Amino acid sequence: MNVEASSAHTALVLCGGGARGAMQVGFYQAIIELGLSFDLVVGSSVGALNGTLIAAGMSPAELSELWQGLRKPDVVSWNWRGLLGETGGFYSFAPLRRLLHEALPVKRFEELKHPLVITTTNLQSGQPCYHERHGVLIEPMIASMSLPGVFPPVWIAGDQHVDGGVTDNVPFDKALDRGAHEILMISCTCCPRDSTALASPLKILLRSFMIALDTKYLCSLQRHRARGIGIQLVRPHFQQPGGLLDFNQTAALIEVGYRETLAAFRNLRSNRVPPRSPLPEGVPS
Repeated sequence: MNVEASSAHTALVLCGGGARGAMQVGFYQAIIELGLSFDLVVGSSVGALNGTLIAAGMSPAELSELWQGLRKPDVVSWNWRGLLGETGGFYSFAPLRRLLHEALPVKRFEELKHPLVITTTNLQSGQPCYHERHGVLIEPMIASMSLPGVFPPVWIAGDQHVDGGVTDNVPFDKALDRGAHEILMISCTCCPRDSTALASPLKILLRSFMIALDTKYLCSLQRHRARGIGIQLVRPHFQQPGGLLDFNQTAALIEVGYRETLAAFRNLRSNRVPPRSPLPEGVPS
């Protein structure tokens, strides 16, 4: 595929949600099984991770195997300098960075099989930043997942970049700018009631961030649907989805994403097929 293509008809828009991003694996598996094609991948936060792996050509089975092998120490480690206030976060993505250097089949945007956009937030400008077409992949990918205060910012082109979800967790507008007429997506930020009393500052911060993402997402969805944008959405239902850094429910979350995408999108394939032209008289059907 020509990754320089400037327009796309159908975009996968993959948003944030931490470890709940495992649902995007099941979502990807289902759309492939349903024969639903896409021309562009747009990812923010954990959606940048999955989006990059999908755009690089990783199969649903390969992505599932990668995710099901993940444990928290494979993704994050303590950032002792951060605990001392010397850097901008008390966790580090150093383990994930090492894993991606091994697992990612390509290293640059130009080498991808599908066009990709990664969203980050530029701390200096206060604006979303969209990385596409050219350059290295891992730095913007890590930056897009770097929740402020929890992970240190990533320096890109002289500026500090953090989680894309801060400014544009669901990059509908960027997909539309690239020519998308239809958007396929799954929400990973649903916030079912949690009666557990939260005590640690980190758990309070992560839960609050998830609530903020979900609220922003619902407002953005309503605004774009009011404009008549074709957004095909899976909004999963689950009771205890786990926290942003809880990798103990990966298999169950993949299954939820897969099952609910099949149910939500089962009619999409037939709806996309144009009506057959009438046959001339005398030609058997």
